[in-house]
Amino acid sequence: MNTKDVFGMKIIDKNAKEVAKIAEFEFNVKTYKVNKIYGSFGNPINKKYYEIDPNTIISIGDYLLIDTTVEKLSENTLDKIPKAEQNDLKVNEAMGKTVLDAEGNTAGKVSNIDIDFDNFEITNITISKQTSSFGKKDVNVIHKDEIKGMGDYVIVDKVFNGETKDSEKEDKKEDESNEKVKVNINID
Repeated sequence: MNTKDVFGMKIIDKNAKEVAKIAEFEFNVKTYKVNKIYGSFGNPINKKYYEIDPNTIISIGDYLLIDTTVEKLSENTLDKIPKAEQNDLKVNEAMGKTVLDAEGNTAGKVSNIDIDFDNFEITNITISKQTSSFGKKDVNVIHKDEIKGMGDYVIVDKVFNGETKDSEKEDKKEDESNEKVKVNINID
């Protein structure tokens, strides 16, 4: 599931009470397992957070259903989301990181992260790179097995040579083959 679709999703407890909205995910950069989910509640000026164990998730669809109560979560209210531990990274911190390919060239920036909520792990990252001043972007999806490391940068075990998706290449070929030139020659 696309993390952009999940942020802001309402979290509902086992007593059918609205608990919070999803604010952040934290995952291990070695195993790609989601360790923690943070839900935010309150007004923007005085926002508080709950740390939610992924093992308490019942299901996720239009809402995130958890097998705990708001009263139980309230016992450990946080004023802010704590810094990630050594091998952990927050999804919002990963977004926008520069991605380097296997040859050390810039492949783009992380623009999205996909999470498999059945296994609570990162499955793919989406890399976007602006290719023109008109806002055109190359988009590549990288499977977690192609990621060599995540830290200040993301290093992938793949080489990008300005490649575009196959469908974009085919569209470009069609456009070129459909171009017609009309020439009028008037001889007096």
